[in-house]
Amino acid sequence: MNPAMDRRQFLRQSATWGGCCGVALMAGATSAALGAEAPPADAAEPAATPCARRVEQGQKVIKRLMDQMDRKLDRPTREEIMEACGRLCHDQSHPVPPPPTPEATARFLDGMRRYLGDGGVEQVGPDTIVHFKYTQNPKGLKTADGYCLCPILEDAPKDVSPTYCQCSVGYVKAIFEQGVGRAVEVHLDESVLRGGKNCRFTVRFRTA
Repeated sequence: MNPAMDRRQFLRQSATWGGCCGVALMAGATSAALGAEAPPADAAEPAATPCARRVEQGQKVIKRLMDQMDRKLDRPTREEIMEACGRLCHDQSHPVPPPPTPEATARFLDGMRRYLGDGGVEQVGPDTIVHFKYTQNPKGLKTADGYCLCPILEDAPKDVSPTYCQCSVGYVKAIFEQGVGRAVEVHLDESVLRGGKNCRFTVRFRTA
């Protein structure tokens, strides 16, 4: 059993179960315009790949965006925005399956237990509350070692606003609502960006 998880692989198994690349260029052009001498070619550091530059710049953009949301928006509004982003991240990456039967719902939850391993999914009561936990991704990075399991922020600076975690709340809502065929409420209990050692959620199935 492999407890590692990324979001797409997780849903597939359990459902059957911007980069501003012009910034560096603009910085160089500005230096030239101010008369700064360019370093000798043999002294220049190897250029980062375009992908590496995009990831690094994207992390900076996300941090600035989160900081501005925290300063200028009330908490319910910014949480609603991030949850909507998480839901869109899920919905635009996965086809919508037919409504699940009770048997399919049971298979969905059982598939998550088997895939995530001990403690990954713990159900309380017959069909009402689920404790759900991310622990590790396929590359071996673990929340216990301080890695955020969001592919964009796994190695980002640790001062990224915890508001960002509401994106995962929206994502988890989408996973469970698709898997159980009804609305759910999701509460973030713990996350790496909020100083924890795990990313844990409480999922409550709505009865009406």
